[in-house]
Amino acid sequence: MRDEFNYVRALLYVYPQADKLAESVREGAKVRAYLSFKNPRDTLGIMESIAADMEYADRILCWKEQLERALAYCSEEELFLLEYKYFRRKSKLGGRSVTCSERSYFRKQRAVLERIARRLSRRGCTEEAFFRDFEGFSPFMAVLKAIGNGAERRVVERRKGRLSFGDQKSLSSEGAGDLRPRSTKKAIAATAMTPKTSAAISRAESPAEGPASGSSSGVGATVSVR
Repeated sequence: MRDEFNYVRALLYVYPQADKLAESVREGAKVRAYLSFKNPRDTLGIMESIAADMEYADRILCWKEQLERALAYCSEEELFLLEYKYFRRKSKLGGRSVTCSERSYFRKQRAVLERIARRLSRRGCTEEAFFRDFEGFSPFMAVLKAIGNGAERRVVERRKGRLSFGDQKSLSSEGAGDLRPRSTKKAIAATAMTPKTSAAISRAESPAEGPASGSSSGVGATVSVR
């Protein structure tokens, strides 16, 4: 199902491993350059493919920087929500849990997603710009496809435990949706495993199933990274 914020979801899922992904793309391009004499393709085609990958690597880091600027305005609660749903970095989650109802939790997740999207849009990082910069980049497109197909669980590692929600009736007072630290085993079980982006992207691709001011427009070539 298409959603205008799916591209933001894709950025958030990839964010924790953006540096590694960019470095992998660069290293892959370098290896192909070293071995180009073995490639039966014409020299110009090989050069264009390598240049496209190098440009994709730059764009990944450029979008990561713009996302980080948007995240800088998030509250502590919003950052926790993003960590829990998208980043899943165990060291960042700690022993925390949500004390709001399940319905409130999903409403909060939607709200923070929309706020991030607005902040990105003000920086020129719109959905149109995203596709212009990454339409031929298979890792991002695989994540986006999984999200659109309702298969977000294939993008990140599965959690060790589920989030426990408070009693909705007891949370009617103001501030009931605040996040509070807990040291119980349930809170620990709600923490997440560190995501392995490469494996997640492979699962998302399985058949079983604006840019920042410094970035340039897409080159139209399909990236060789798979």
